[in-house]
Amino acid sequence: MENKIMSRILLPLLLAGTLALAPTNATACSTILVGQKAASNGAVLMSHSCDGDVMGLIYVMPAQSYPPGTRLPMYWNVPRPKTYEEYQANLRKGYDQVGTLPVSQTYRSLILAGNLESMTTGGLNEHGLNIAIEFIPMRKGLACDRGRVGPNSNHWTTSLIANGLLRAKTARQAIRLIGAMVEEYGFLYYRAPSAGVALPIADGDEIWLMEIFGPGSEWTPDCGRPGGVWCAQRIPDGEVGCTANRSRIGAIDLNDSDHFLASKNIFSLAEGLGFWKSGAPFIWSDVYGGPGDRSNSLREWRALSLAAPSLGLKFTGNPALDRYPFSVKPDQPLSVPKLMNVMRDGYEGTEFDLTTQAAFKVRDGQSPLACPWGPQELLDLLGLKPERAICTPTSGYVFVAELRKDLPAPIGNLLWFAYGPANTSCFVPLYAGVTDLPDAWDHPANFTRIDRQQPQWNFRLVHNLSQRLQYQEAIKDIHQMIKPAEERYLKCQAQIEQDALRVFQEQGPKATEAFLTTYASDCASNVGFAYSELTEYLMLRYLAGETEFARPALPRIAAPAVPDPEVKPRMDANGR
Repeated sequence: MENKIMSRILLPLLLAGTLALAPTNATACSTILVGQKAASNGAVLMSHSCDGDVMGLIYVMPAQSYPPGTRLPMYWNVPRPKTYEEYQANLRKGYDQVGTLPVSQTYRSLILAGNLESMTTGGLNEHGLNIAIEFIPMRKGLACDRGRVGPNSNHWTTSLIANGLLRAKTARQAIRLIGAMVEEYGFLYYRAPSAGVALPIADGDEIWLMEIFGPGSEWTPDCGRPGGVWCAQRIPDGEVGCTANRSRIGAIDLNDSDHFLASKNIFSLAEGLGFWKSGAPFIWSDVYGGPGDRSNSLREWRALSLAAPSLGLKFTGNPALDRYPFSVKPDQPLSVPKLMNVMRDGYEGTEFDLTTQAAFKVRDGQSPLACPWGPQELLDLLGLKPERAICTPTSGYVFVAELRKDLPAPIGNLLWFAYGPANTSCFVPLYAGVTDLPDAWDHPANFTRIDRQQPQWNFRLVHNLSQRLQYQEAIKDIHQMIKPAEERYLKCQAQIEQDALRVFQEQGPKATEAFLTTYASDCASNVGFAYSELTEYLMLRYLAGETEFARPALPRIAAPAVPDPEVKPRMDANGR
């Protein structure tokens, strides 16, 4: 484990060349939030895509105990580099210490990250706490370059998400801890200094949306005022909410602590900056947030319409008018497979489905090149402009979190995780009890060359090939490989958890973690191997395409070798 953690730290130091950082599209993330009474199995559910053209990463950060009174140095490295040369220069310079952090204990977490610096962008901890991230526009005048903590900085001590996962057990604890850090140290979004952030935060009981904005340009660490302003609203247990890169919290009621939490300066900052006058209606999104644009409101409309089509929600294209309910009661309870499909949505069956446009019509029907996402060069040639969809080619990873309080935490909480865009990616079950992942899965992507040993690259290649080949045929092949595997994982979930529960009762938590780690590693390895083969299949079938070549066989994802719960797992001296 120690060697694997060091490799994640050292790999960027070994990268060479003059690779520029990929351009980021900060307005692409989409999140669906489902209260436990709105889910078909009583779970709290969250589905999320982390976009912005990142190369994703998932790894396990072990728990750690510290002596009483420990204060860790807080580090980060700003400004964020815009080129690879700047990134190398930052590494040579080293981190800047910006404060100290009181820590007594951290919890094991499945950490999600992205980009060269492997900035923490979400995750799931051993207690079933789940956090995601979304950029949101922030009102001019709130940004401050003196902040020392952000949602996803390049060191965990200054990362709000990492601190929430590593130091909190519940959603409410995480919100209060993150809020306290913002107020004490000052908020600065590391990736986008003029932006605010939305943090969807969930556990097996509750699911919340927390939004954070800056303190104003005049704030200083020693001024005695909070270093940011924040508000969190809970999704009612029987409802479904969404967020798509703009502020979603509207009217607030701080007397209702079951559904609202906020910083102490929520009104005073707005009044001091001239954003609001006492006695006037206070609408959080209007006071502190930016208006957003068509790409935000259209995804909100689509997510809520898929959950509750009976509401007949309308989309006008004017984001100022297209303000939708914070949450809705779904027509039917939502499930994990339903959310997987939502994350793959490209406006199929609506007027916004790009593949139905006249430019893709041919004599025999629909062109095999009809693709909802690109490639951009083809769309430019045809004069088409795609709408930002819930599914997007810029996803570094996608997950569906399933959080249940009626099972022990290692078993009841899991991420259905996929590297890359959802429509071409296979979701793999990774439980909160997982203590390790296959080497190929938990290392940062190689940013200097295509590395066919890494699943990030193979997932990305499969998606890019599908866009640039005969998409209508290629996507059928891809789904023919991944759908049976997902159905198998879902079908055997109850048996896996029943076996894991028996191990928990008879052998204890450590043996349960070993059981679930073996299962997750086998699932991940099988999927990774199949995607390597799928890349070859797509190239041979659609790129080479010579008639004398043998028709390639579509790969299949092997069924996992389910661990025997009667066999006690071998563990090291530390109980791992």
